Amino acid sequence: MKAHLSLGLFVLALILRLIYVLQEYPVPPQDTPDYDEIALNLLKGEGFVARENWFGFEMHSWRAPFYPFFLAAVYGVCGHSHLAVEVVQAVVGAGTVVLLYGLGLRIWPPAALAAGLFAAVYGPLIVSTGEVMSETWFTFWLVLAAYLLTAPGSRRVLLGGGVAIGLAALTRPVGLLFWPAMALVALLAGHREGLRRSLWVGLALGATILPWTVRNYLVHQALVPISTHGGFILARSNAAQPDWRQERGWGITRETFVQIPSEVERDRRWQEQGLEFIRTHPGVYLRLSAERLLRFWYFFQPGYNFWFTLLLPFFAVGLWRYGLREEFLLLSIFLAISLAAFCLILYGSGRFRLPLEPFFILFAAAAAEDLIRHQGRRAWLLLGGMVAANLIFYWQDEALRALVLDFLRRWQLK
Repeated sequence: MKAHLSLGLFVLALILRLIYVLQEYPVPPQDTPDYDEIALNLLKGEGFVARENWFGFEMHSWRAPFYPFFLAAVYGVCGHSHLAVEVVQAVVGAGTVVLLYGLGLRIWPPAALAAGLFAAVYGPLIVSTGEVMSETWFTFWLVLAAYLLTAPGSRRVLLGGGVAIGLAALTRPVGLLFWPAMALVALLAGHREGLRRSLWVGLALGATILPWTVRNYLVHQALVPISTHGGFILARSNAAQPDWRQERGWGITRETFVQIPSEVERDRRWQEQGLEFIRTHPGVYLRLSAERLLRFWYFFQPGYNFWFTLLLPFFAVGLWRYGLREEFLLLSIFLAISLAAFCLILYGSGRFRLPLEPFFILFAAAAAEDLIRHQGRRAWLLLGGMVAANLIFYWQDEALRALVLDFLRRWQLK
């Protein structure tokens, strides 16, 4: 990487994130209380366990481990301070911008600086650093994995890429999807060298998550690779009235804990319930999958997402023009596998989309660079027009949102 540009991008990204974090905007609690409780229990010597949100029943593996351990480390040094967490996350987010710039230099140099600059100022990536949630770290691990695995790698680099995927999975289990994406690229290329690289990455990935899997086995006397959350999400995402369509979904009643006190058994029951619904209601399942696909790309979260809608058309063009090129193929396949998982199995939330958006930015930067190179001044007029149009849409947020919701409801998609 070019050191002076990397440093400039890091400083710009860090300043913008710190400015946002120091405003201390109120944030809905979401999963934060659960993460907090586990972190504080770790510091008290009670182990990796949550009880407060679960009627006193102990949950030992409900959450993936990385983020609660990160919180415990920050709280151990700074006390129970969300602001301290957010400041550290601002540094991590700025590091992600630098890694994305480096990834751009590696796979499409003409677009690298534009990708880094846009990622530095990209609103959703800035906002995520101000939330005590796993998005910032998960995004960092994914971009680090892509940066390492697109290198003409030595064995050490491959092992580093596998560790990055493993840490992504220990932050959110869907991070595991990066490894099959890499293996599929190797299979499509038909190179023995690619398969060898995939095996080294898989070895490092397995070694990274193995200690936690062993810990879970000792706790539960059952195989739990990372967490016991998957069955719940599968069941509640695939039902006649899935939780993501309800205003107050995702709750668990006390009766559920009383009837099935085993954390692992609950997870297994929910898995069976979700798979059974998919098998016995194929028509409903396909309609829900279509809704989740729309939900994934939905640009009101809850207000008009100026940044994402500005990015989206350039990403679409970039994916169409460059998606099958060798340089971009790993990213394309990872995005495709992730989209399939989020919309066919899970619930298509914008929270799933955000950690993928640095890769969207890279495709979009390649498309914008190509447009400017071929169209010159007209391209800058087009870019300015798109920014102006999105500002108008942002200004008319409520009217546009009502129009979109009316359309979706007419077609029973909301």
